[in-house]
Amino acid sequence: MTRHSNLGVALLLCGSATAQSFTSPAGLSSIEGNTRFYTYTNRRYMGIDASNTHVVATIRSFALRRDKGAPISGGASTADLTLTLGETNMATVYSEMDRNFLPGKRTLVFPKKNVNWPDWSLPATTPAPFDVRISLLTTYAYNGPNGNALVWDLTLENATNTDNWCDRAITTDYPGSSQVIGTGCFGFSLTTMMRSNGPGMPNFGMRLQAGVTSAPVSTPVALSIALTDANCSVPGLCTTLRALPLAVFPLGVSDASGTVYDCYFQTKYNVTANGLSLVTQAFAEDRGTLRLSNARSSTMPTSAETTGYEACYLFSSLTNVPNTSPVITGGSIVVEFGT
Repeated sequence: MTRHSNLGVALLLCGSATAQSFTSPAGLSSIEGNTRFYTYTNRRYMGIDASNTHVVATIRSFALRRDKGAPISGGASTADLTLTLGETNMATVYSEMDRNFLPGKRTLVFPKKNVNWPDWSLPATTPAPFDVRISLLTTYAYNGPNGNALVWDLTLENATNTDNWCDRAITTDYPGSSQVIGTGCFGFSLTTMMRSNGPGMPNFGMRLQAGVTSAPVSTPVALSIALTDANCSVPGLCTTLRALPLAVFPLGVSDASGTVYDCYFQTKYNVTANGLSLVTQAFAEDRGTLRLSNARSSTMPTSAETTGYEACYLFSSLTNVPNTSPVITGGSIVVEFGT
């Protein structure tokens, strides 16, 4: 009797954790987002969602809906659509879109195919139905409790209507201040910015954005983080050591021009970090010699935003090589995953 009861409880719990359908960001099935987003053709769109880590689901479909905004030109149309799903660690998000996949988690679930797009030229209900819907040719098993954020990666090409408006839910990502300190070796240049969505995004509400140009080419680059400017001259270094490391974060491998596109190192919102200043400096090895960038003093802004979504999104023209985008944090284009 006890065994049967325990089995029943286990099955009930398993069933409650398995989603029928869910939105990204979470909880918007019957709630309109707060702004529109233009879905132009010949672009790549990516959403990264950590708001559904309670969900266990075999994803079988993907859908978009239109924004409630004013009528637009157009009508029924078609577009070539490609969709990839995957997972990432939301603690680090990259502006270079291909970097936002954990190894072994990137899956092409809908190879490029011409699909029908409904007529979005008439006023919509609030919210509109998810009527741009595709059935995946390969299902995707998502186990949210493992802690990984879900990534959707959509490419639209050759659309016959280039001005559709998707629904979007977004909250403000506030930038702080950032000042240059000193100069880098041979033009090696670092840019940083601290950003905050406030307490409305408790798990990933604060971040340090960093990228470099003119680094040694095809070389691993790292970021040294300190609380104060060391202003230290070291024999053999071609510039002043500013950020005596309290912590070191890898930025990635520079490309053939010495660029590492922006990385966003994200952390929990902490009210005591409002106004915190950090000194940062990038470094890389160049034929056995340590090369340093300029330094930056960056300050975390104060944000009191109490609403937010544990999600972000990116978009890029397909002509950009590689596909890169600012990471827009605090929400996303609204999509639905069906099971």
